[in-house]
Amino acid sequence: MLSSLLVLELLLATAPAEVSREPFQWKVPGLVSTVDVPDQMNVGGIPVRIRVYTSRERLERLLQHFATAFDEAGFYLQRHQPRLAAEPHLTALDTRTFTSYTVILTPEAGGLTTVVLGQAQLGESQPAAAPGTLPVYAGAMNVLYADLEGARTLTYRAPAKADAVRGWYRERLIHAGFKEESPLLFRRQQQEFRLSLSQEGGWVQVVVFLKTAGDLPPLEPESETR
Repeated sequence: MLSSLLVLELLLATAPAEVSREPFQWKVPGLVSTVDVPDQMNVGGIPVRIRVYTSRERLERLLQHFATAFDEAGFYLQRHQPRLAAEPHLTALDTRTFTSYTVILTPEAGGLTTVVLGQAQLGESQPAAAPGTLPVYAGAMNVLYADLEGARTLTYRAPAKADAVRGWYRERLIHAGFKEESPLLFRRQQQEFRLSLSQEGGWVQVVVFLKTAGDLPPLEPESETR
């Protein structure tokens, strides 16, 4: 799931240049297996598709394969791409259809590689639905909501310590009727609320995953951090 969320952020990281001429088709060398992913998601009002594969090819070989494929398709490839994740990744833009493509590669045991492929239809963006039910910590930046099949996700950065954010969510979830089954995992009937926190200096990267079965009760916003 976290790899899928990461690809959503990377899909929006390019800018247009020249026009492409041919539609792009995903081809994964050394394909071993395919992981089922919801057919389409909505991220900030943008239609997004994600596919996840396992390949027997080495990471370096796969990265070169996709770089060549993007280039041959006539996509815009930023020469010096910003490093937005620990995993090797590559993002390109089809300026004819205004579609962003991202590939993220993760080495696995036994010489295998997980390949996460994302496609965002930037030209078909619609006003995002009101998030409503997912609370955001005070001072949050780069807030990104996504509607998946049977789930909602939220990612952002906040100027706080992970312990403060953890306690903030815990207080509000318990007040809303959730029970803490384990650290960062809360449940209320058929609803599951997972929280992932990663400290980066004075900022914490927050990922929220809510498996939905009805709406989450409104949670009062925090006026100031603790």
